[in-house]
Amino acid sequence: MIETTNPPGEESRDGSYLSSLAGRGTPLTVLTPMPRRWVPLLRGFLFLRHLLGAPEDLKRMSFIHFAHWSVLPRLPGQSRRSRYAYLLFRSDFNGAWGKYIDAFSLEIPARMALIWGWSFGFPGALPPEPFRRYIRANDLDVDHYYAAYPDAGVTEIASALRVREAYDRHLGTAAPAEFGEAWQRFVDEVQGDLYSWEAQS
Repeated sequence: MIETTNPPGEESRDGSYLSSLAGRGTPLTVLTPMPRRWVPLLRGFLFLRHLLGAPEDLKRMSFIHFAHWSVLPRLPGQSRRSRYAYLLFRSDFNGAWGKYIDAFSLEIPARMALIWGWSFGFPGALPPEPFRRYIRANDLDVDHYYAAYPDAGVTEIASALRVREAYDRHLGTAAPAEFGEAWQRFVDEVQGDLYSWEAQS
């Protein structure tokens, strides 16, 4: 368990590839203002994207624990409607801040433009450096960060879950006389996951 009230270690938003890490995890919270008139369109796009599920290209970025965009019509504590709405992006990932932003810029630039293109000052997702400066300028400090598995990456956690499911399926109810065959089926199914887990430990 990792809990921090002060971001640890090195400066992570200076444009370098360094990160302030809690274990192997790095949090990111970005808040960008946008004209209110675009709120229905962006909400509609994000809702459609949610219904379609996580896209395959995003799933292949196996260093991402979590990524979520929200449209806020007003900030918490505001009693009156403000002039702007806000786009809130929250994420948790393994590795360096700069490499994470570059991955979004280089791998899915069109989707980044569809999401952040409504916000003031968005420079486009390509080339990466202006996009990185834009994210850094709107990145909020994280005062509290919790990581349930601080020493494990996304790939390791996914492998461990598959191993547990396979164990329950093959060995959970196996009778003693069936254990040998059940064990062999279990090992045959999960050997790739066990190898990837051991290789990254």
